[in-house]
Amino acid sequence: EQVLEYNQDPNYLRDLLLYKLTLEAQKRVAESRLAKREIVRRLGTSATQLYRLLDQTNYEKSVDQLVSLLQILDCEVDLVVRAKSA
Repeated sequence: EQVLEYNQDPNYLRDLLLYKLTLEAQKRVAESRLAKREIVRRLGTSATQLYRLLDQTNYEKSVDQLVSLLQILDCEVDLVVRAKSA
């Protein structure tokens, strides 16, 4: 995995981003006072879809969906882009 990360494989980087966002979403859902039913309602989706979003082994989801979930949970998501270090 370190070789893929080092070589900046776009698919690996996307999956890594999804993984990190999913772990953060899991943490925020656990800490949230919102009931899962309310989160589902605000997302406009099903409970099954929410559980798919929270499954860190599922990579068939979009960054958009996770950002929407995190916004419902009162989180601000920032993406930082910087020049490669030598």
